[in-house]
Amino acid sequence: MIEELYIDPKVMKQLDELRRCGKKAALAAERASAIIAGLKARGRMPDRAATPTRHGELRIRGVRKYSLGSGYRLITYRQRRRFYLLYADSHDGCDRWLENNRELPLDLIELRCQRHRVPVTAHRDIPARHRPAPGEESDDSLIPIDESDLRKIFCGLTGESV
Repeated sequence: MIEELYIDPKVMKQLDELRRCGKKAALAAERASAIIAGLKARGRMPDRAATPTRHGELRIRGVRKYSLGSGYRLITYRQRRRFYLLYADSHDGCDRWLENNRELPLDLIELRCQRHRVPVTAHRDIPARHRPAPGEESDDSLIPIDESDLRKIFCGLTGESV
C-alpha cells in the first residue's frame, strides 16, 4: 500500500498541454488524472485506468511505464511505500526523458516533487492481520494463505495425506 505520493510539477504542466493538443491526447491526460486522483484518495492505481507497458523499462531500475492509450505513457517509480509520478507524454517524449534521466538520483527527484500523504482511511479496507507493521516492507502482490492451505499444498509435494 502506498503511503506517500510524489508528483513532479512537470507532470501537471504536461497534462495541461495534452488536454489542449487534441482528442486522443486529452483522453490520455484524463486517464492520467484519474490515476493521480486514485493514488491520492486510496493509495493504489484505479482498476483499468492504465496498463503497464508490455516490455517494461530496463533503462532505469525500478521505473515502470504505463500506457495511457494512443501512444501516450506515464512514467512512475515505486520505492517501498512511496510512489513517484515522474513524466507523462507521448511514447517518443518518454523515451527522450528516460535517456536524459538515467543517472538522476532519487534524492534530487524527491526535492523537486510535491509530496502528498495518502489518508489513513484509505488503508482501512485492508484487514488488520494483513497490514504490515510499522517499518515492515509490504508487497501488494502477496496473497494471505493460512496453515491448512499450506498443508494441502505441501502434502501433494511430499506424497503424504492430509
